[in-house]
Amino acid sequence: MGSASNSSNAARKARIEEMRRAERSRERRNRALVIGASVVVVAGLVVGGVALVDSGSGKKDSSAAAGDNGKNVDGKNSGDSGHFTTGKDGVRTWKGTLARTHVTTKVSYPMHPPVGGNHNPVWADCNGDV
Repeated sequence: MGSASNSSNAARKARIEEMRRAERSRERRNRALVIGASVVVVAGLVVGGVALVDSGSGKKDSSAAAGDNGKNVDGKNSGDSGHFTTGKDGVRTWKGTLARTHVTTKVSYPMHPPVGGNHNPVWADCNGDV
């Protein structure tokens, strides 16, 4: 009678110990997955932040790069002159004069993106002929 009870207790203890080992193994695996995923996310954020800061800084004035010096396509002076200035908050603002004339010829703006100047007197429609 006592030996059957001892063998069932031993089997029970062995089973409990096996379950504890499996649980510890599962916890280690989950911890490694969480740490690995966290490292990947942090590395992605760092690389993205560096790329964002790098793309925003070091850009030259696009009107100087365009090389059209404020002239429109047909060679006449459009009356646009000035330059972009970048504020402390990173916002670029156009400083200078801009023409306000309605024209029917194609206009080449001295800045990108265009912030003003000569323009068509008719609003653009959404039919694809912009």
